[in-house]
Amino acid sequence: MRKNALREHISAGNTAVNAWMSLNSTYAAEVLSHAGFDSVTIDAQHGMLGREGIVQMLQAVSAGPATPMVRPSSLNSPEIGWLLDAGAYGIIAPSTDTAELAQELVAACFYPPFGRRSFGPSRGLLYGGQDYLTASMETIMPWAMIESSQALKNLDAILSTEGLYGVYVGPNDLALDLGLHAGGPISAEIFDIACTVAERAHHHGLAAGIFCGNGTEARKLADAGFDLVTPGNDVSFLRNAAQDRIETTRLSSAATTQTGGGY
Repeated sequence: MRKNALREHISAGNTAVNAWMSLNSTYAAEVLSHAGFDSVTIDAQHGMLGREGIVQMLQAVSAGPATPMVRPSSLNSPEIGWLLDAGAYGIIAPSTDTAELAQELVAACFYPPFGRRSFGPSRGLLYGGQDYLTASMETIMPWAMIESSQALKNLDAILSTEGLYGVYVGPNDLALDLGLHAGGPISAEIFDIACTVAERAHHHGLAAGIFCGNGTEARKLADAGFDLVTPGNDVSFLRNAAQDRIETTRLSSAATTQTGGGY
């Protein structure tokens, strides 16, 4: 089976950098896969894309070296199985608030006797290789999202789930559920909670990932011990780059006008 380069990167003690996609653009997915990210995650929960778009974007990610992952719309076993059949090598499942839900996630990702995934790997077999059925257990990465007070309460039980690869902190939903400000920089309180989640994950032998607002936050959380960091999504990349170039252009134009330059 094709190796999971992301899994190998983390196993070697490195911090992985993950791209996050919410735009329905195969070209952008291909660009990000070649840009140097260790993985590219397609967001089927909040992203502006449908089922057909997900397959095409997984194909685009697979054209580059990044590992393809997906966040499903919910912790739904048939949907997760279909995403894996479509070629996803990792699943970042939202609202995994209990050990029972974590067990459901793992069962959805793996074939019997360990799990309950239905056989029919389709593109997963094409991308992964002919030994997909026997080797996928050591390749696929189930990540449980920790994004509520309930998940924090059940954290050690969730982390004890056999077959779980790691946990992924959703700081905005976690902040909202705790009655804190969301949508901006990660607060000191959420940062401390996130670091505790990572510490507990490592204690259980699992990886820890987190969504970050930008590269500065991602660097800070990588330094704090996270194994996978996401420095924003494709929309923020586009918006920030556009705003930066607009500002630079307007400043340059203003300077030229003030010095009497121009045509």
